[in-house]
Amino acid sequence: MCGRLGGVYLDLTAEVLGSVLASAFTAFNAALKPGQVKPSRKWLDDIASRKQKNVEKMTARLNAETSPMIFSNALRAVRDAIAERPDVYIVNEGANTLDFGRNIIDMFQPRHRLDSGTWGVMGIGMGYAIAAAVETGKPVVALEGDSAFGFSGMEIETICRYDLPVVTVTFNNNGIYRGDQGDGAPSPTGFKRDARYDKIIEAFGGQGYHVTDTAGLQKAVSDAVASGKPALINAVIDSAAGTESGHIASLNPKSALAAT
Repeated sequence: MCGRLGGVYLDLTAEVLGSVLASAFTAFNAALKPGQVKPSRKWLDDIASRKQKNVEKMTARLNAETSPMIFSNALRAVRDAIAERPDVYIVNEGANTLDFGRNIIDMFQPRHRLDSGTWGVMGIGMGYAIAAAVETGKPVVALEGDSAFGFSGMEIETICRYDLPVVTVTFNNNGIYRGDQGDGAPSPTGFKRDARYDKIIEAFGGQGYHVTDTAGLQKAVSDAVASGKPALINAVIDSAAGTESGHIASLNPKSALAAT
């Protein structure tokens, strides 16, 4: 191999080239050793400060005792109920139920969370729950937004028919994203107000629960999982709680028409 340096041709044998490469990679590997890259103290302090603010904000939402419940404290109650059952399979789908659930519900074992993924659709939750229960024999907790439950909720008949250990928690805020406010006619995204989804499973011989606070929700989930029987918990959520999936409402187009 030939090279040119300062007008002088150099013949580089394979041995010399190998030595050069070895020297270069020795220096490269030395630079990769722990401690060689040192971020600035200010940058680390800024990250730690922002993290602490986020933790405090989320902690306040999780521990708030609101009436009715909001998604954050309701999911915290579910999280606390299943903390002693790390073998539980979690299925969660919906808008806020999915988004908040991913952030709040801890997983203790791999491949124990089943949801729609990046490009999935609503309606897969109940089928996932049945499959997980049949294939593993382990308890399953299916966290369903009321809209998501509407896609395939009648699969609870299958769950009851085969006596599967599936606990469905329907987060009922009376609508898609949120329920209607006031007493007018229902909007296109509003549901039947104060629906009792727990009554549906009772028609098939399962156990229904109706809960309105975090203590009641935590106990209902604990009792239902421990029973190993089909159950459905109607968890009443504030109809004003909720936002568009992905928290992108601020990006929605605004009307160019002036208010009249």
